[in-house]
Amino acid sequence: MRVRLRRRSLGMLSVMVAVAALLPACGGDEELTPVTFALTNQRAIQYAPYYIADYVGYYEDEGLDVEIVIVSGSSATVQQVVSGNADIGHPSGPAVAQAVSQGNCLKQFYSDGYANVFGLATPESTGIQSLADLKGSTVGISEPGGGEVPLVRAILAGAGLAEGADYELLAIGEGGALTFQALSDGTAQAYSSSVFDVAAIEAAGLPLRQLMPDEFKYFPSTNMVVTCDYFDDNQDTLIKFARAVAKAQVWADANEQGAKDITRDVEPELWEDEALAEAFWLATEDLNRPPADLAGAPNGTNYRAGWELYIQFASQGTEEEGALNAAAVDLDQLLTDELLDDINDFNADDVREDAANFAGVGG
Repeated sequence: MRVRLRRRSLGMLSVMVAVAALLPACGGDEELTPVTFALTNQRAIQYAPYYIADYVGYYEDEGLDVEIVIVSGSSATVQQVVSGNADIGHPSGPAVAQAVSQGNCLKQFYSDGYANVFGLATPESTGIQSLADLKGSTVGISEPGGGEVPLVRAILAGAGLAEGADYELLAIGEGGALTFQALSDGTAQAYSSSVFDVAAIEAAGLPLRQLMPDEFKYFPSTNMVVTCDYFDDNQDTLIKFARAVAKAQVWADANEQGAKDITRDVEPELWEDEALAEAFWLATEDLNRPPADLAGAPNGTNYRAGWELYIQFASQGTEEEGALNAAAVDLDQLLTDELLDDINDFNADDVREDAANFAGVGG
């Protein structure tokens, strides 16, 4: 089934793209349940299963009318979920932890991302070799509300550096021309943003040195989050939504070329540079690969160890320095796997058959 993209504004959201499942071609007058799902960016490769679930009809099969809206950054995504403008969001873990520490009750009920989605790098020409060398520097970020902000503050605090005293943060964009210029002319000596934005700078011709320590590889990534009230009142909807996405991931694994073709159809400009698009595809596979100690766990299992490590680092320093109030983040409350049995209640072989029989984009 082919679903046409439509563009419009949705309340307070800055919507760049919205995808709506159409009413079933047959099936009588059965009404679909509306769901508004907020992503932090439009990058179709990064979020391929969500677009595939729409394209091949899995949302519709689950009785859902899903609208995907794009919000600028993880912090803004959390705000839209908390305010009720979005039912489900897909923000970064650090942004979620910050919101919870401020008194918001949130639930992460399904994980499809595991590796740290944010990078930290410096142009090779700066001579900066380590986090400690960033003392006295300006670190570029995507924007003040970017999900990388609490993360980079935590990592640099762990290295003994305090924002405002030892370094400054400066918004320089999401890997485009302005970011490239700021790093090239020395306006910023380092850059922290999504691994995709960092990869785009390198692809544009500026060699970078990676500064993100390996120990932070499994800091919380971007995953499905709702308010506690929405979780309590809409568990059946959440199961259906996540099941559609889980099916789509199985579909993508079974038909990689078909999955790429769908993302190309959703966002053709992303594929104008084939080499960069393929680099994004590999980066996404790395982000979504569970750590070894989750081998055999159900699809969507939360990785608590990564959360515990992040909170340990993010709580270093004072709140004035941007440290997280760790005592206010109850992981037993935030992380739940209780819906996973129902979410994974589908026949994966049937999904693989769907993928094998895919007639192609427009088919």
